[in-house]
Amino acid sequence: MPRCFLAALSGVFYALSFPPVKGSWLILPGIMGLLLAVRGLRGRPAFYVGFLHGMVAFGLGLTWLWHLFGVSAIALWGILALFPGAFAVAQGRAMAMGLRGWQLALFTMVNWAAWEFIRAELFPLRFPWMTAGLALGPNALLPRVGVYGAGAALVLGASLLVGRRWFPGLTTLGALAALTFVQGPVPMPDKNGPQSIRVAAIQREGASLSDLIQATRELPKEIQHVVWPEHALPYDVRAHAAEWNLLTNFCKEEDITLTLGTHTQFKDKEGWFNTALTLDGLGVRGEHHKVHPVHFFDDGTPGDTSLPVPTRKGNVGTPVCFDCDFASVVRRMTGASAETFMVPSMDAARWGAWQRLQHAELFRIRAAENARWMLVASSSGITQIIDPNGHVHASLPPLKEGVLTGVLQRSTRMTFYTRFGWLAPWFMLGAAVVWWIALLLPGAAAKKSGT
Repeated sequence: MPRCFLAALSGVFYALSFPPVKGSWLILPGIMGLLLAVRGLRGRPAFYVGFLHGMVAFGLGLTWLWHLFGVSAIALWGILALFPGAFAVAQGRAMAMGLRGWQLALFTMVNWAAWEFIRAELFPLRFPWMTAGLALGPNALLPRVGVYGAGAALVLGASLLVGRRWFPGLTTLGALAALTFVQGPVPMPDKNGPQSIRVAAIQREGASLSDLIQATRELPKEIQHVVWPEHALPYDVRAHAAEWNLLTNFCKEEDITLTLGTHTQFKDKEGWFNTALTLDGLGVRGEHHKVHPVHFFDDGTPGDTSLPVPTRKGNVGTPVCFDCDFASVVRRMTGASAETFMVPSMDAARWGAWQRLQHAELFRIRAAENARWMLVASSSGITQIIDPNGHVHASLPPLKEGVLTGVLQRSTRMTFYTRFGWLAPWFMLGAAVVWWIALLLPGAAAKKSGT
């Protein structure tokens, strides 16, 4: 019974480390409590404790899933809880086979990182929300080893403390805290600088083409690039000659580049792409098809490329909404020479405030990993301007219509993460798989028993 209480309590702490509470460092007792709860357990008992922790953490942290799916949300929380359950089983096996000290701490780190990475990026129902590194927010590890590497460092420190290795544990966590605090905001660029782009985003859900054009006409004349939300025009606008001519003429009259959410209908079969379309007075500059459609929604056919769009103000990455939840799309666009990001996004009003507060954090992580300025135009919030360190320079409140203006700065610098650091979770997954196999071999049990 005390183990169940500790598992549930640690799940509460874990959930509270994310918005709307956002008590970032509550993630530490959230992890340590789970590690303490599974000590001395193996097999099913270990799984049940890990599963309970996960059900409490995800059920409390992702209550907004109930607004989307009703009672089916319980099944979704249960699926997510399978991963801390699997972590607990492997953890119990490792301790039963005699892992102690630094060896156990390192195993705990890769064991956690592997199951988290599978849940977030590899599992068919992959869901990268509520990861350990995400709770920390912007920090100096992100442009080096990304969000999964930052989370692994946190788990390493937690494991060392649970193992009563106080000095290395406190040193690890102290360094991580310092790396969080030193990653301050980047100064706002000079709007007239040679690498600057004067931008605007429209936050409005269900608006007509004429309403969006009117809102854009009212922007300051100095604006160079405007972003409308995902599904701003929820049909193939290029298939409607009158509206397409109106849109291209408008861009020419206003002398702006426009990135908007629309659809691209297949010509020879049923289906469509969820598209971020970029155009100016000369016509289409490029388009991106959403690579990661939202699960369980009619969100189009997945795209298969992640390339920037060349514009008059440099190469622009235009991932669509859920694309930015995952690590690969923004990284690949950056590696392919994206200098800034203009992101059409949609968080429907009926999904509630908690959902959009949590979703907004993921865009900030992607900006920090790749050191790029990012403008996000969301249908009902949160529309925001994010600097290359992941800090928000300006935003609009959720569930209110509005216009956000600001300045982005182009950059061609590649972070270590963009070049090599993105491999960190893959290395940890490989190490974990080798370790899992070793713990299952007959020789491991024999070694433990001394035979």
